[in-house]
Formats: sequence, structure tokens, C-alpha cells
Amino acid sequence: MTPSLSLGGVRQHNTHEELVALARTPVAPSSGRVLDAIIVPASRPARHLDHAITLAHSAQCRLVVLCSRRARSDDVNQLLASRSFTQAVVIDLPPGYGHRWLEFATSRPEEIGRLPEPCATRDTDLSTKRNLGLILARMLGWDRVFFMDDDIGNINLPDLRRTASMLGRQYYSVGMRVSDFPDNSVVCHAHRETGESQDVFVSGSVLAIDCTTPIGFFPNIYNEDWLFLYNDTVERRLAWSGLYATQLSYDPFDDPRRAAGQEFGDVLAEGLYALLHNHKNAAYATRDYWIDFLRARREFLDAITARADKVRPEARQKMLASVAAARECSAQIEPSLCEHYVRLWRKDLGYWEQTLKETPRLSSVTEALSRLGLVPTAEADGNDGDHRSVAVTVERQVHVDTSPAPDQSMAPESVLISTAAVLNLSDDRADLARLAAQANVHQMEWLRRTIARSANRAASIPASQRRKLAAASHASQGKKLAAVSTVGALALFGTLLLAIMAFT
Repeated sequence: MTPSLSLGGVRQHNTHEELVALARTPVAPSSGRVLDAIIVPASRPARHLDHAITLAHSAQCRLVVLCSRRARSDDVNQLLASRSFTQAVVIDLPPGYGHRWLEFATSRPEEIGRLPEPCATRDTDLSTKRNLGLILARMLGWDRVFFMDDDIGNINLPDLRRTASMLGRQYYSVGMRVSDFPDNSVVCHAHRETGESQDVFVSGSVLAIDCTTPIGFFPNIYNEDWLFLYNDTVERRLAWSGLYATQLSYDPFDDPRRAAGQEFGDVLAEGLYALLHNHKNAAYATRDYWIDFLRARREFLDAITARADKVRPEARQKMLASVAAARECSAQIEPSLCEHYVRLWRKDLGYWEQTLKETPRLSSVTEALSRLGLVPTAEADGNDGDHRSVAVTVERQVHVDTSPAPDQSMAPESVLISTAAVLNLSDDRADLARLAAQANVHQMEWLRRTIARSANRAASIPASQRRKLAAASHASQGKKLAAVSTVGALALFGTLLLAIMAFT
């Protein structure tokens, strides 16, 4: 039986603060490592990642950058090299990327039904990137991750630690608020501009997540983070750390199509959270409820228009055009469409839960991405699994990190040479032929000098041990040698193997 609800006071709320927990006593930020990774769905030029790199370096955690649009992996890799940061995974997301684990009913227009035209096509891959980040975390056994958009700033290490430290038995998701520039929809910006109070909600752009708990997914819709956080909100598992971040400012009224494109997602999110204020969950989001909420939403929009004289003249017409576009789109949203979408979304939640249960646990980032049909453009962490490895990636300039490791007087030198070939020296899985083909003359010259220095150090190894190492190398590389076309390449690998094993 479908639950019924009679609410004469159905309305859109200007704040949802009462739905989000806040630690009343200050949380002491942990001094140790509290995060496994910072995940950035990047779409802007690489320079916008500088803050995320600084934060990941300070937190001593991985940085995962999912690139598309104006975010170019080559530029990102170059920035990482210039910052001497080697714990990054950079991934190019192809246009139209899809995977069977991400096949949601709410992403298929034919399943949803007749959406208003401005809402029918979402020109963004933000949800896909965030969902990929969640799958990677599950596959690699990461306990805690922090989502951070590439337009976010003013987060310091203590703030990050305080936010992540709140995760645990009580809270599954803990976020910051973005109040400068306010993280609101176009319509809510207009509400504020016309003199009314308008709060901001916890944002997916600065959000810490406990990946060991039941987690939602990000639907391909505006306000995807509100829907991701919905179950945690219902269960009082969502918290605000009491901290704020900033984001790049923009003109919310520069294109009326933005407001129109946001309308369906804004209606769904505001409508579902308005139910929570009445202590009712999504089961009560019936057609009758949506009739009432859509009426309240249109009254909300009309009231903004009626207060337009309070807006500064230079912005008034653009704001009115945006609100009018949202109002026109709202008039095309059928209550039954909202009910149907919520039903599909709840079905997708069950599918996602099963997907995460069946996701394989892996120890290698490269293998995890392979399962997802992706290839890293940089895998620069020397701890991919249980093996000592040298990350090899091609850049215009070679970056050499020769700083000592914390517990070693001499650490293996890391070279950024090609597009994600990882030469693993403990189980000999390197494809030497590809390495030789990708390295250019200057890079090979650097390698020869490095090998020469290493060979001198290796000479101090007793002769009997060197013979054993050479014999082991020859036996394990039988199949690899067939792919190498020159005796010089064979000599390079053997010498490199002996030289680096001399460090271990």
C-alpha cells in the first residue's frame, strides 16, 4: 500500500540546517593520516588543481584526478612533476564513457519519460567521475576519501583533518559548506538577491566519505549530491564539520538555460528534503505529494519575480530571464514524472548496493582501472600493491626525485617518462620493448647515466650474490626477451635490475 500524506503546509525551505548533524564539541583533528585519497573530478585547466595537490601532499595521501573537457592529463602530469608530487593517479575520461557498473535507470531518458527539453540532456560527466571514485575506493580497500572539485579553495590541513576525523561510527558523510561564492541553484541565488534568507547545504564538492559503510551513488541530475546524501540524512549519518570552503565566483544569471536545466533536479531535491522536515521519507513522494510541491515551487518562483525591484538594475533583467526560464520549465514537469523518477532512483540504489558488494578487491590501481576500461596517464605511487616499483611516465621534461626516503639513506629514484607504464622490479612484469620505444634520446641518456652510477654501487655486492641475481633475472625474463629487438635493450634491463636490487 502506498503511504499517503496530507500536508497543507508543503513548501520549499530556505535552509535544511536542522537535517544535518553538527558536532557540538570541537573535534580534535587527528595528527596522523586520516585519508586514503583526495578525488578531484577535473574539468578546468590544470592550474586549478594546485590547491588539491598542496592539500594531498600535506595530508600524505593519494590524489586521484579524473580529467575531461579543459582538464588535460598532459598538463596535469606536468604540474605534478613541477610540484614533485608522486602519489597521483591521473585518468583521462573519454567522451561518452560508460561501464556496466554505471548503468542506472535514472541515466536513460527512455526509462525516465518525457522530461522538459532543457533537462533532457545533461552536458556534464560530474556524476560519472564521482561514481568512479567510489568504485575505485571499494576496489582498492580505501576507507576514507575526500571529494574536492577543481574550483574549490581555502581548505587547510587542519580543516581537512577535522572534517575527515568526524567519520566513524556515527557519521558516514561529513562535509563543509561553500558560502563564498554560495553553492546554490540559480533560483536560490535569485531568492537571496531579492532580499530573502537563503542558506547553503553540505556540498559534494567538499565532502569526506566513509567508504566502509553503505554509500549511495550520484545520479546524472542536477543536485546529484543531495540525492547521494539522502539516506545518510534520513539516518542522521550526515554531518557538517562547522567549516567553510570557497569556490570560484560566476554570474548565475548569465544564461537562462542554466536555470531551466537545473529545474527538474532542484524540484526533486527540494521536494524530497521538504518531506524530511515533516519526518517523512521518499516512500511518501507520491503523485499527490508532487502536485502540492510543484504548486508550492511555482509560487516560490512567482514570489521571486514579484520582488525583482529589490535587485540592482544592472542584474535585474538577467535575473528575471533566468527565473522565467525556470518557471516555464517547471510548468512542464508532471507530478507523475517526479513520482516515477523517485521510484527509478530507489531501484537504482538497490542495484548500486549489489554492484558494490560484487566489486572485486584489488591491490593495484592499474588493474582496478583496467577492470573499468580505463588507463592511468600517470601511476606514480611506488606502493601499488606489495611490490617496489618505479613509475615510468613520458613528459616534455624529465623530473627526477632523488630525495632520501624517510627510513632509507638511499631510495629508488623515480622518473617521469611515459604514459603510465609501471616497471615492477620484484615480479618482472615490465614490458621493456614498450619502455624502449617510448623513451626519447634525452631520457635514455639519463637512464644510462643512472645505470652507470648504480653499477658502481652494485660492484660492492659479493660475486656469488651477483651470479645468483643474474641467473634469476635470465630465467624470469625468457618470454620478455622475445619482444626486445636489440641486444642493447636486453643489456639495459639486466643492468637496471641488478642496479636497483642493490638498493633493496
